[in-house]
Amino acid sequence: MSKKKTPPKVKITADTKMLLEIERPIGDNGTRNILSLGSYIEEVISDDFLLIKMPIHRGYNYLLPRDTPITAYFFMHARMFSLTVQFIERMGRDGLEYAKMRVMSKIQPGQRRDCFRLQQCTLPVMVERVAKRKSDQPPPVECMMLNFSDGGMLLATNASMEVGETLTLFFDIGTAETVEADVLRLENPYEGPYRQNVAVRFLHKCIKQKQRFYKYIVTQQRERLRQQAEEADAPLPRT
Repeated sequence: MSKKKTPPKVKITADTKMLLEIERPIGDNGTRNILSLGSYIEEVISDDFLLIKMPIHRGYNYLLPRDTPITAYFFMHARMFSLTVQFIERMGRDGLEYAKMRVMSKIQPGQRRDCFRLQQCTLPVMVERVAKRKSDQPPPVECMMLNFSDGGMLLATNASMEVGETLTLFFDIGTAETVEADVLRLENPYEGPYRQNVAVRFLHKCIKQKQRFYKYIVTQQRERLRQQAEEADAPLPRT
């Protein structure tokens, strides 16, 4: 009888890079305004308090809101986790500014839908439309990936496609991938050289391929989080 693997214990430590999502006042169009800022943990004071590097926004220390829950995301064991924190006070140390944060929740795995969706992609995708008759088979067209999840993607294209039709997609994420998909919806892009955006859903038949997609998404998100934290910690340019 095979033994079940014990899930890895998640415990945040000093130098853990984090992404803070701060909800700001609702905009004129009535939508939520979320600001994402990179930071890292300077010290784990106790189970209830953390000391983090004051996040940088537009070259200055960002004034964190008081009495407002802030969701902090971080990667560990190739997965994304989150916890809710609250800003308590600013603290200075060695000429740098830090924020003392109260931990308001337990660590949770993947609490937002977007943790499994990679936004702002620019990968090329060759698309072959599946015709009902081989004699009607159009040539493949090159599109651009806009976002990517393990269950589908959003493409930018100049080709005319229809909701419900089946496509075959070819793209490279470090491994050459081929997957069939069906068109869910069509969107008019706000700008750019492409005529329309096409949302597709993968018709998965291979669990290993889906796992490769997930691994690529998490790896890319972790790298972006690392870059954001490094940019937040970069010294200000001299004037």
